[in-house]
Amino acid sequence: MTFRPEYEQALTLIGGAFYAVTAQGHRSPVLVGGAAVEYHTGSAVMSGDFDVVTPWQKLLEEELQNLGFTAPVGVGRPARGVMHPDLLIGVEVVSGPLFDGRVAEDSDRLVVVAVEGGEVVMVGAEDLIADRMGQYNSAPQKVPEMLEQAIYVYELAENLDCEYLDRRIREETVNDFGLSDMLRLSDEIRNATATGESD
Repeated sequence: MTFRPEYEQALTLIGGAFYAVTAQGHRSPVLVGGAAVEYHTGSAVMSGDFDVVTPWQKLLEEELQNLGFTAPVGVGRPARGVMHPDLLIGVEVVSGPLFDGRVAEDSDRLVVVAVEGGEVVMVGAEDLIADRMGQYNSAPQKVPEMLEQAIYVYELAENLDCEYLDRRIREETVNDFGLSDMLRLSDEIRNATATGESD
């Protein structure tokens, strides 16, 4: 896959910060959310927010600041996290264990991406799809863009463990949806688009 230059640069910097955390004997932080979606879709879905799960927030932010990130200041700036002034990409630590403890932070389902000077550990495709489905289901009126991201990652991913994926979708949506429901919704969107194009 190819990625937009800003994303590649940010991933390299973040990999260096992750390495600095692990070099001190800590488990690697884990990249989740929109930035992981961007990786799994080859920048077809872009994100300026790098959400990271780690209990070592202060250390990670210090290392990121050593690499050119700054703590935003002023009106209208987020109160948490750090931002790279040139790449316009922010990093924020998400509190709590990975997916509320439903996925181990040393799981063999995590993806390790080698970058210059380090590596980035991020959530695998199945857990990412399930997370997006959980986000889709998080409001009574649903969140369509989260469903679209889940479908996009599903269509681009290779060698998915569909049994595990179904279980994780059910966990993240409190059993409101499974894999078959997601595929049905995908077909409905595709059919609606095709009907709209033919009108």
